[in-house]
Amino acid sequence: MPFTSPEEFRTVMLGKTGAGKSATGNSLLQTKLFKSNNYGASVTVNCKFGNRYLDNGKKLVVIDTPGIFDTRKSNLETSKEVIRCIGLSSPGPHVFMFVLKIGRFTPEEKETIQHLKDLFGEDVVDYVILVFTGKDSLDYDDITIHEHIQHCPPELQSLVAQCHGRIATINNRAKPAELEMDVKAILNLMAEIVRQNGGKYYTGEMFEGAERAYQEKLRLIEEEKNKKERELEEKARKIEEEAERKMRELEELKLEQNEEKEELERIKRRQRQKEQELEDEREKIRNIDARQEYREDVAAKDGAIVDIARGIEKVGRGIGRGVKDAWNGIVGWFS
Repeated sequence: MPFTSPEEFRTVMLGKTGAGKSATGNSLLQTKLFKSNNYGASVTVNCKFGNRYLDNGKKLVVIDTPGIFDTRKSNLETSKEVIRCIGLSSPGPHVFMFVLKIGRFTPEEKETIQHLKDLFGEDVVDYVILVFTGKDSLDYDDITIHEHIQHCPPELQSLVAQCHGRIATINNRAKPAELEMDVKAILNLMAEIVRQNGGKYYTGEMFEGAERAYQEKLRLIEEEKNKKERELEEKARKIEEEAERKMRELEELKLEQNEEKEELERIKRRQRQKEQELEDEREKIRNIDARQEYREDVAAKDGAIVDIARGIEKVGRGIGRGVKDAWNGIVGWFS
């Protein structure tokens, strides 16, 4: 079966606070959308997203997470952000990007892949890549990332092996030309994993639940669009009737020829203006991006998370054991 590249690439960034997730997301998006600092304190509080169009016309969607596997967070905090992450990456991410900082590997980071498996299932590892920040330290030591990993703890080597050696490096402080090369290498790695997975994104019961919530949102958007289109049709009819009425009135006035001509032109100009305004409104309605609106709701409104949680509960066939533990907290939150 031939491979078809998706129109939209969705990636979820995971990693410990201070690893450089937000800075890496900004590099990928080529804009400072996500807040980041150098103090090791978390700036990202809720899952957020950004997107841009790549040179090939494909859309890149990046979801920044606030350390959703951070054991210092409460069950409720973690559950809410897991659900928000699922909603933002719905119908499912093509890539889970695990961001680590070169030079340190914490117990929390050792457990991240296992947490992912507990949450989403064993096959999630087929969608994981590792991105190491702080590439300049490798340049300083004049070694490659592969040479560095050879001298790292066995746990990190095992993590790389679990991800089938899919690794990349980035220096988020590099000069534009070098940073562009790092970003290109990451995008190429993402494209490769998408190709290996046949263009498919990761999905499962929870993403199915999130998609249910999106489909309901889409239904409401379509209803609103249809309502607005009917209103515009009514406006167009009234504009036409008004123009015809004014033409009849003009004929009855029996004005001088030049006055009649000027008045006729004025009526036509006004009609064209109103018709253009209607067409602009129609274009605006046609260009509504339902998925974008849905993501903006999920990012900003806890009510949207409630809808997703309910969708997940309805689907709820064999949810991963990691979610079972947190699920009571989620249900108690939105019930």
